[in-house]
Parts: sequence; structure tokens; C-alpha cells
Amino acid sequence: MRKLFLLSFLALTGIANAQNWSLTGNSGISSGTNFLGTTDNQSLVFKTNNIEWIKLTTKGRLIFQNIDNGYGWNNNLFIAGGNDFATGLGNTSVGLGSLVSITTGLNNTAFGANSLKPNTTGEGNTAIGVNSLWNNTTGSNNTALGLNTLSGAGTLTENTAIGFASMARYNAIASNNIGYNTALGSSSLGGVITGNYNTALGRSSLTDLVSGSNNVAIGANSASGLSSGSNNIIIGYGASPTSSSVNNQLNIGNWIRGNNGTIGIGTSNLPSDGIAGDGEKYKLFVKDGIKTEKVKVEIAAANGWADYVFTKDYKLMPLKEVENYISINGHLPEVPSTEEAIQNGIELKEMNILLLKKIEELTLHLIKQDKRIEELEANNKK
Repeated sequence: MRKLFLLSFLALTGIANAQNWSLTGNSGISSGTNFLGTTDNQSLVFKTNNIEWIKLTTKGRLIFQNIDNGYGWNNNLFIAGGNDFATGLGNTSVGLGSLVSITTGLNNTAFGANSLKPNTTGEGNTAIGVNSLWNNTTGSNNTALGLNTLSGAGTLTENTAIGFASMARYNAIASNNIGYNTALGSSSLGGVITGNYNTALGRSSLTDLVSGSNNVAIGANSASGLSSGSNNIIIGYGASPTSSSVNNQLNIGNWIRGNNGTIGIGTSNLPSDGIAGDGEKYKLFVKDGIKTEKVKVEIAAANGWADYVFTKDYKLMPLKEVENYISINGHLPEVPSTEEAIQNGIELKEMNILLLKKIEELTLHLIKQDKRIEELEANNKK
């Protein structure tokens, strides 16, 4: 009897000692003496339904889902985000509200509150930052780094946004699509709703663009006033196109400009079709002159040169007629007058050919004069 009583006492004492932590809460604990864990060289394991999910090793390493040396791509890791019904694999979610709607989507990575929040079937997306890729549902292979990056609605494909509110797209709706755009810098490409293959590098570069494709802006505030247009290249701090809606323009530092393949240096007054006031089409307009060591002008065909003056059937204007023409017009035949030169300018190749023609004509006149002098001298000797 005494032995039975002793065993019962020891059992009750053991139960009491084992219940130091209550399942309904505890009080009067001391962080120095009370803790959850082990006192020997054993890892601490957390299970549900007798399945291990988290292990804290004796070295302080956390192992999730009992995956240590195996592959992680065929599992999901959800911490404060994700859901219990996802069938897609390779997803990682860390942050409140991150990836909470994921269903069959694969290989998505979300870090930050609400990152990739509504994504369901989208694949290969990386969102780092609060509200990054906030509205993406089915888009794939996008990369967003920073607060509110790539946060607008619509279908997104292979876009890259780095920096606060880059490609934020606050006004986008579900029917808007963008793809293959790159934005680096706070608010860069911030307003784009539709468009592909745009590149913005620098704070607020292309920030006002709503629709357009194939635009390139490099430098803070570059092309910030462009709201629509395609195929524009804007380089330099604050460089801008000529209006808010243009195509095919070039601006480098506000001193080299282009328009549909026509380039201007030191001037922004460029005709869109390259046709100047004289009716001729040019590719390059330069203000204040050009200094160079060498200029080479190509001649398209043999008849473009002036050597036809020396052919036998060439009709040389008699000097008397040349004299009369000069007395009436004040300049050589075929040569532009002073007024014409000022109004229309001089075409370098044509003027050189014309001057050569006049030299060759003058040479023929000199030859004739020389022959006549020789004949007169010969007659005088007789």
C-alpha cells in the first residue's frame, strides 16, 4: 500500500512538472529560465498532422518541409502569404498578402506585403517590394523591384521595373497589355498603359508615356513630356521631344535632333520629310558651320562630271555672248546670282561641277585665243 502511494505521488509530480507550459496561456514566465526548445543536442521540430514542416537545428538553421539536401523547385514556401490550395510549384512568398491568390502558377517569387497579391496562373514572376506586381494575375516572366513597381492591371509579359513606382501604371485596367519594357529609376515609365519594347533609364524618364512602343529615354526626366508616340530616342537630362505626341524623333542633349531620319545639329527646326525650303531633300542640317579635314563627295555617274565640255559636239558660248549676258545679268551664265545664293544656298557638289565647267570653257577659249595669236604672228612674219 505504501509503495503504491509513493508511485502515485511521483506520477502526479511528474505530470505537474511536465505542464509548465499551458495550452491556454502562461504567466509569470522568465525569459532567462523558461523557453520552448531542447536542452540536449537535438533539433526542435514543428509538426501538424504528424507531418514535419519546420525544424530548428542545433546550429540555429531553419529547415522547412523537411527539405534539406533535396530540390525545392517542386514545393512551395509560404511565409505570411500564399494559400493552402495552390497546386503550382516552385513558388516562394514572404510578406503579408503576398501571392495569396496563387493557384496553378509556377516559379513565382514574392517578397513584400501585397507583392504579386492576385497572381493566379502567372509564371516566372519576381516581385520584391511592397505592392510590387500588385495587380498581376496571369502575366509571366516579369521582374519588379521596389515599392509599387509594375503595380498596374492588365496582362504583363517580360517587363523589368526597378525603382520606386517604376511602371506603376496606376490608371491601367484589366484590358491593357504591356510587354518587353525596361524601366530603371524612380517613376520611370510610370504611366505606361499600353506599349512594348520601351526602355527608360533614369528618374522620371518617359514617366508621362501612356501609349507607345520602341521608345528609348536615357537620363533623369528625359522624354518626361511625351504622352504618346513610338520609335523616339531621347538622351540627356531633361531632353524632350518637340511635342507630347510624336514619332521617330531623336534628341541628344537638346543639341542633336532628328526627325524621321533627318538629323539636325544646333537646330531644332527640322522638316519631318527632310525637304528644305529649296525643295531639295536632305538628311543633315547643321547650324554655325562645319570644320573638317576632309570632305569626299561621290559622283553618281560619268555624265555628272563636267568633262563633256571637251567633247567635239559641245557648243561653246562665244565670248561676245558671254559679255552680253554679264552686262545684262551681272553674273556668269548658269551661275546663281547673289540674291539666289542667299535665298537658296549653294549645293556643294553642283557648284564644284559648275565651276569646273566654267574653267574648262575658259580653257577652250584660251586655246582658241592662243591659236589665233600664233596665226597672226605667223602672218606678220611673212
